[in-house]
Amino acid sequence: MPNMVYIVDKRGKVVYKAMWTDHAEIETVLQNLVMAEEMAARGIRARASYSEKLSFVVGYGQDVRDKVLGRAGPKARHDLESAFGG
Repeated sequence: MPNMVYIVDKRGKVVYKAMWTDHAEIETVLQNLVMAEEMAARGIRARASYSEKLSFVVGYGQDVRDKVLGRAGPKARHDLESAFGG
């Protein structure tokens, strides 16, 4: 299971979950939580909305890739090369 990033609100509800840390996205989630609290304090109902997206991550350096593949073993390196070329 990959490492996950979670943000939980004051009531213990998971409001954000991701496999990869996206600082801008986390900032937006936190700002949204603050906004919802401010609206609630003013008696304005803020309704929760669920969204889901697929993000693509690039920028692994060769050193990081080699470290990960070294830990994963020779089959992982072979599978990667078979899928994406050597």
